Amino acid sequence: MRDFFLIFTSRINIILKSITTMNAVRIASFIFVIGCFLAGSYYIFFRLFNYLIAVEIIGIALMDRVIEMGFFVFFIMLLFSNIITSFSTFYNDKELYFLFALPVRPTSIYLSKLFENCLYASWATMVIAIPLVVAYGVTTEAGFLFYPLSILSLFIYLIIPAALASVLIFVILRLLPQLKTRDVILLAFGFILGLTFLYIKLNNPTILKVFETESEQELLRFAANLTTVGGGYVPSTWLSNILKGLSVNSSQGIFYFLLLFFVSMSTAIFAFFMAKALYAQSWLLIGEHSSNLSKRKSLLTSFRSGSTKTLLFKDILLFIREPTQWVQLSIFVILLVVYIFSLRRTPIYFTFPLWRTIVSFANFAYICFVLATLGVRFIFPTISLEKSGIWIIGSSPLSFRKIIMIKYFFYVLMAIIIIEGLLIFSNIFIKTDQRIYMLMPLIAFFVAASLVSINLGFGGRFPQFDVDNPSKIAAGSGGIIAALMSIAYVGISILILATPAYHYLATTYLHRPSNYPLIYLSFIGFFVFNIFTIVVPLRIGIKALEKRDF
Repeated sequence: MRDFFLIFTSRINIILKSITTMNAVRIASFIFVIGCFLAGSYYIFFRLFNYLIAVEIIGIALMDRVIEMGFFVFFIMLLFSNIITSFSTFYNDKELYFLFALPVRPTSIYLSKLFENCLYASWATMVIAIPLVVAYGVTTEAGFLFYPLSILSLFIYLIIPAALASVLIFVILRLLPQLKTRDVILLAFGFILGLTFLYIKLNNPTILKVFETESEQELLRFAANLTTVGGGYVPSTWLSNILKGLSVNSSQGIFYFLLLFFVSMSTAIFAFFMAKALYAQSWLLIGEHSSNLSKRKSLLTSFRSGSTKTLLFKDILLFIREPTQWVQLSIFVILLVVYIFSLRRTPIYFTFPLWRTIVSFANFAYICFVLATLGVRFIFPTISLEKSGIWIIGSSPLSFRKIIMIKYFFYVLMAIIIIEGLLIFSNIFIKTDQRIYMLMPLIAFFVAASLVSINLGFGGRFPQFDVDNPSKIAAGSGGIIAALMSIAYVGISILILATPAYHYLATTYLHRPSNYPLIYLSFIGFFVFNIFTIVVPLRIGIKALEKRDF
């Protein structure tokens, strides 16, 4: 363990040194953005829980089941995220060549990399989970002990998916070392996805049937039969029981806290011994196999049709050759397809015109947030993924402005295809009003252009050319700032558009007079705001790259 603490403390010292060398203004702005996002998330969850707790018949039970569903989804997403980042962290990190050359135990290297992988794969979940827990405690008027134990439980909860993902990767690579990166990730992803589908199919969570309730009698039967989402043997259920028990000062909370702690420690110990048996051997086998691979001629050598097309083709190849990128994109696509087709099962009280309009606006906001998440994950790292070859581009006759603009128009096209496709299909299922149906694609065009600009601009402002893993790039300080700025942009845009949406509802369904000057002013404000968010981030990124000394 002494070797592990030595590696761990050196990693902490590197992080602290990088923080102390940062500009004070940058640190203050980073803390401010993080604080605003946490406060905003807390406010949203607090309002949601306050609404649910006031609902008769099923309010409190439904709130508890929503918590369980949230933690269950967190668990599945943490498994996926840890699997995707595990291969790069445990096998493709250049630091491993140095660490394995030192007189340290492989298990010490494993523990340090497990901590690193858990951090990079889980930070986004924690940013959402902590405000959720605090809002739940405030809503239920929990005691002081609730907050430290609940947040500590969240950190303990992260150990289980991180350890399980590492064990799965070790077993696959030990048995099949000849597999390529994308094959390993796809195999692990398919295994977890199959188990998840099988578990949900067999367990059949009752809360998933809430959208089938179409009358008060069905709602009463639903409340009477409401059961846990994941079952009694899933860590997400234990974590939700910790929150429920601690909120009422029950011994149940302490019992499930100890259960979660001992299961997490048992999982970590099991992963430790699996790493002791498999990690070093699988890492050596991967190195031997990769050294025997024949080098292929790059397609770029035969693609000579001008600088613009060559650079565009290079970006496409860069995305295709990074399996962690398109595997995560496939996860998002699967989840979005499930979401869109779930709209066909909306209950009868969503089929009225007023509710259809409200649901369509909420659907638009959700799709915008999804696009913001995709932008941080796939667009922000593109500048950093140029790696050491960026100096070649910088010394070429091509300007950074042209390079970034080529990337910008390529990703804007991709973002428009995604957001417009999601809006069209979801609005068809919701049966949105025709006027809203025609207006939303135009608004979505500006949203796509702005989100791409924010992520590409901040990617140029905060590049990490020494990092190979896109997940690590997105999890850095620049990626966090880009993520929070993207979410802030979506939130501000939704607030601006809420004014014309409210007046449209009031005029159409409540027969109130419209305030056309305010509606026009809102659209003008949205247009001006988007011009700012399109132009300024790109200029910031271009100027930052032009000033760099390569």
